[in-house]
Amino acid sequence: MLTGVPRGKEGGISELWRLTYPLMLSTASVAVMQFVNRLFLSRFSPEAIAAAVPAGTLSFTVISFFVGMTAYTNVFIAQYYGGRRYARLSVALWQGVWLAVFTAAVIIATVPLGRWIISTSAHAPEVKILEVDYYTIVAGFGGLATLNAALSSFFTGQGKTKITMWVNVAGNVINVIFSYLLVFGFGGVAPMGIRGAAYALVIGSAAMAGIYSFFIFSQHNRRVFRTGRLFGFYWPQFKQLLKYGVPNGASFFMEIASFTVFIFLVGNTDKYILAANNIGLTIDMLAFLPIVGVGMAAQTLVGQYIGRKKKEVAFKVVRSALALVLPYTIALSLIFLFAPQLLLGLFVRGTAEMDLVAAHAYPLMKVLSVFIFFDALNVVYSDAIKGAGDTRFQLLMASVWAWLLFVPGVYVILSVLRLSFIYTWVWGCFYAALLALTFFLRFKSGVWQRINITA
Repeated sequence: MLTGVPRGKEGGISELWRLTYPLMLSTASVAVMQFVNRLFLSRFSPEAIAAAVPAGTLSFTVISFFVGMTAYTNVFIAQYYGGRRYARLSVALWQGVWLAVFTAAVIIATVPLGRWIISTSAHAPEVKILEVDYYTIVAGFGGLATLNAALSSFFTGQGKTKITMWVNVAGNVINVIFSYLLVFGFGGVAPMGIRGAAYALVIGSAAMAGIYSFFIFSQHNRRVFRTGRLFGFYWPQFKQLLKYGVPNGASFFMEIASFTVFIFLVGNTDKYILAANNIGLTIDMLAFLPIVGVGMAAQTLVGQYIGRKKKEVAFKVVRSALALVLPYTIALSLIFLFAPQLLLGLFVRGTAEMDLVAAHAYPLMKVLSVFIFFDALNVVYSDAIKGAGDTRFQLLMASVWAWLLFVPGVYVILSVLRLSFIYTWVWGCFYAALLALTFFLRFKSGVWQRINITA
């Protein structure tokens, strides 16, 4: 039995769960961190919470392409690990790290463009000032996100998801502590508001990179995987990472960018609507990221079984993923629909301005109860085919449905028909359902079984 490959029936729920629950806790810790940070900002000022999500989403949009590329290192490592090709595993890791280093400079170069995008938006002037501050700091240090994507792949690809869990938890705890101290001030340090939240995110990310590096260079990993010797640049492996990682990054970028445009279009209406939209997105993210953990585990397990020449087990992996995801998602949908005050009450209380935000936020939660269900199906099926290397199809569909359907529809609803922003989320439900159906049909077709990324 390979070290790090979970025990249990091949592709069964127990095997998938051993990979999943640390990833669920890991992604949940990210959600909790962002939730708490935005809770701090909502208590600081309405303008701060209104600015945090658009600026944060824009920065992540810019970074997402590069994160998607470097994160695909996980699939290579999973397949090499499943095939016991340990030296190639380490080579794959360091090509991901080299890619992260190269792209860090590119991300920094995009900062002026992002600042210009914010300046040309129709957001309230007091909100735009805060958006620029937050974006400049987070995007300026965006290379840390791509580096952590590559470093974490070393453990996730092997199925050692508990390590990624504890690193994420540690980094996010550090982030929350510094966020509180810097947002509200402490000792002789003046309150920094949204800039403090941005600097706290950078500090937490840097801490994670340091912890990952410590474990990668442990005596065990230097002996078994030769992590201290195979860190050179290797063009053939780097080219393979680009071949499959670029479409993965591009599809990730297309989806994130479409939602960024959506958020900015909503923000052009009213700052209270923008704040309600951002609170709804934050709650949805908190609830949804554990589902992302299931998708990541399914992607890893599919990759490992492909490396072990057992592609047929991937179908069972997906059935197991659905068995984990659907009960959780249905429970969330019921909470969003019938008890939204349990979550919204944390944000929308205390002031007359927040009462105006609440008037828009409560109807939104009802629509999110449907959106999260279809988005969960989308994650399971799309991550499964990515684990096999079917990233070009992913890119094509992400581009077509996001930019020929979702974004134009949002523009028509808000700018032409001038309907409530709630209808944009109804349109988003249709978009998520279409993506889920597309990737379900692709997975069922079995086309991905003919792809070999490690040849």
